[in-house]
Parts: sequence; C-alpha cells; structure tokens
Amino acid sequence: MNPRLRILIVGILAALLALFVGVSIANESYLLALGCSAVICWALAERFGGALPDAWLVAGALLGYIAGNRGFAQLQLAPGLPLFPAEAVLLVAVPALLARLAQKHTQAFRRDPLNYAVVLWVVLGAARLPVDFSRHGFLAARDFAMVYYTAFFFLGQAFAAHAGSARLLRRALTAGCLALPLLAPAFRYFPDFFLGTLTVRGIPLVYYKDDLLATLFAAAFFWLWTCWETRRRRAWLVPVAACLLMIGTTSSPRAAMVAVAGVTATWLLARRWQIAAAQTAVIGTATLIALLLFALSNRDLRETAAYSTYENVVSIFDYEAKGRYTNRDSGDPGDNNRFRLVWWHAVADESLAESPVFGLGFGHDLAARFLADYGLLGADDFSARSPHSMVVTVFGRLGFAGLACWLAVAAGMAGMTRRIFRHGTAASRGLASVAWVIWISACFGVVLEGPMGAVVFWTVLGLANASVGAGPEVIGEENAPIEPAHLPTAAEQSSPRFLPLPLSLPPRP
Repeated sequence: MNPRLRILIVGILAALLALFVGVSIANESYLLALGCSAVICWALAERFGGALPDAWLVAGALLGYIAGNRGFAQLQLAPGLPLFPAEAVLLVAVPALLARLAQKHTQAFRRDPLNYAVVLWVVLGAARLPVDFSRHGFLAARDFAMVYYTAFFFLGQAFAAHAGSARLLRRALTAGCLALPLLAPAFRYFPDFFLGTLTVRGIPLVYYKDDLLATLFAAAFFWLWTCWETRRRRAWLVPVAACLLMIGTTSSPRAAMVAVAGVTATWLLARRWQIAAAQTAVIGTATLIALLLFALSNRDLRETAAYSTYENVVSIFDYEAKGRYTNRDSGDPGDNNRFRLVWWHAVADESLAESPVFGLGFGHDLAARFLADYGLLGADDFSARSPHSMVVTVFGRLGFAGLACWLAVAAGMAGMTRRIFRHGTAASRGLASVAWVIWISACFGVVLEGPMGAVVFWTVLGLANASVGAGPEVIGEENAPIEPAHLPTAAEQSSPRFLPLPLSLPPRP
C-alpha cells in the first residue's frame, strides 16, 4: 500500500475514534476513553518500558488497594457496569499471560507443593461454581471471588521471572506502604476532603476499613523493615516505627496484633532477633512518652489511646465476653469475640448437618442461622456475608474438601517460608512476612473474601514463592540477550595484540 494512503486512512480512523471518545466523555461514560488510553499505554510500555504492560496494571492495583483500600475497591470503569479494578486487571492480564504461556515466553507455574495446593484450591472451587450459579445466580459469582482472585498468584510468579516487572511490583508495594502512615491520619482528621473532594463520580478514592487498615499497617511494618535491612539507611526506620505504632490507633487492631506476634515468632525461630528488639524499643519508648504526657495532663488514663490499645490486647483472650472495657475507642471487644464465636458455631453446625464434605456452596447465606442465634433477625442494616474468618468461610462454602485444600496452601506457604528464611534475601523475607500477616489476619476478619486483602496477598505470595532459590538480582540491562564472544579473524590473530606473550621464568633468589 502507498505510504501516503496508509497515513491518510489511519488519520481518518483516528479522527473518527477521537470523535466517539469525545462524545462518550461528554455523556460521562469513560469506558471507551480508558480502553483507548490502555491500548496506547500498552504499546508504549511494550516499546519503551522496562516492565511488562500488564505488570503496570497489577502494580497500579497493588498500590491502589493498599493506599486507597475500600474507596479504590469501589471504583467502576463505567456507570452501571460491575467491573471493579481487580476484575478489570484480570480481564486484561490473564489473557496476556495465556498468550505468553502459549508462546513459551514466561512461566507461571512452578513444580512445588504450594503451586499444587493452589491449583487444587482453584479446581475445587471452579468445579463447585456451575452448580451454585444455577441456584443462586450472581451471588454465587460474587462469593466465588475468593477463589478467582488466586489468579494474581500466578501473575505474581510470572512477573517475578521478568526483572523489570518484579522490580516494579516491589516498588508499588513500597510506595503503598510508605503512603499508609501519611494517608491514614489525614483521612481521620480531614474526612471531608476525602469523602467530598477526592472522589470519582461521588465515590471516595481513599476510604479505610479499620480492620483492614490495621492488617495493612502490620504488613507494611515487615516490608519496610526488610527495606531497611537492604539499604541500611536510618530514614527507613521512621515509617517502620510509624506503621507499628499506628496498628494500635485503629478501632479493630486485634487480628493484626495476633499476626504481628505470629510472624515475629517466625523471625525469632530463624534466629533473627533484631526485629523483636526493634519492636520492643519502639513500643517501650512510645509507652513511656504516653505515660509522661498523661502525668503532665489531667486526663483520665482510661480515656487515652494507650489504654484503648491495652484493652484491645487484653480482650484477645476474653472468649466468654466477661471483661469490662471502659475506653470509648475500644468499644466492646469482648462482645465482639462472642459475636464471632456464635457465627462460627452457626456456620459449622449448618455445614455439618447439610453438606460436610463439599459445603453449602457459593451464594448460600452463611448469616441466616447466625442472625437467628444472635437475635438479629430484624436488623435491616446487617449485610455481611462472611463470618469474619477465612477458615470458617472456606468450610462453610466448600466443606472439608475445601478446608483440606486451604490448609494445604498454608502448608505450602510454611515450606516456602522455611526455605526463604534459610537461603533467601531480605526482600523475599519481607514478601513472605506480608503474606503471612494477611493470612493470619484473615483467620479473624473479612480479608481474603474481598479484593482489598486478596489482591495484595496473592500477588505478594506469588512474588515470594518465585524468589525461592532465585539468585541475587542483577543490576543493569534487564533481559538482555546473551551474545556469543567475539572470535578474532585470521588477520587479527597476526596482529601484535593477539600474539602470545613469551614465557619467562622468575629470577633466581
């Protein structure tokens, strides 16, 4: 084709496309504009970027779910279209991954126990979905999200094999963790700005759910600590200490506290004592400062934030809800314990009675029996569907079969963590710690059933598992082809530069 004719045709098509994009934006529909922008950015990233284009999407989701939390999770690409950020990323990244797998340009599956356990988990959930979808429709697909978010695990493993993409994801994780101690206090003290100004179509871009915020603070503490271990710059210790202390400032910190204790125990078992010493120093110093400020003021100790943190710690062991809690910010954590235990018993009893092997399925209302047992049948504002524990949710949805698969995933994570703490780098220890913080927190809250925790968990777990046995990161050109060494020609061999040096012996002593 004539080059001028080709340029003319492309120009006409581009002008028509620009016209349609302008009309859609005027009608407050941004899907076409976002699609065109995505295609352009994809082409530019493939041509000039150091990371894969879909890795940029996953990195954006990772940063968004950490820094924006529930607000970012509620964004929609177009009005009336139930396509949220995580689903939009999967809609693009999974076909791209399959295309690379078909061309053998990447590897998303590794032959290790964790990968086999994850595959079993996905296969069991996928086999159950058609039956449940015919009965419950969209609700079944909504509950199935806790399974299909597993795709981020394989994306993380695939991107880990590409140096630029792996570096991008780690930087996105670092940026999100650094933003947390800045955005969370700002959200608390300036809610009008975040809820009224920083919005997209009336949806706040940043909105924090307190139990997830505490979990993210705990995860950020371990990740930023390993960033300090890598760089050894004291400036990193400031956000490290801030994330650790801000766990106690949230209204639901107990699951995160248990997660911090459990992951710290892993570090101690690996004979890495410095992190526990740092925790003791930070918490001890903060406690002394709080007591000093209390002594200089006339406030009641029981109304301070430090006392609220103390009551939350004590209430972890109050299974029978017999404790007395006086701090206003603490709420009634003992009754919250009873709330969870009653719900867990209700789900377990119903599952054992109706379908103990394969569970009650996706779409089944796991709260119906609990509402009757807890006396909340008339509560119109109760909309929770998950019983505040991933373990109980798995048993309720998939029975003993699903529980076995989920525990196999945990066992695979344990083996991965053991190898990482023996032979891994500081970054791999940080990734494993983040994954375990989220997994432990999910045992006591709604974390992995939604994208706010699941996207971070599965992506980080994939990166961590791919780092097992990997060598140190090479600084320089990424993925550059290895060229054969230059062999001298006959003319070059006769030049003085290629002549062998005469053999000489050292002088006698």
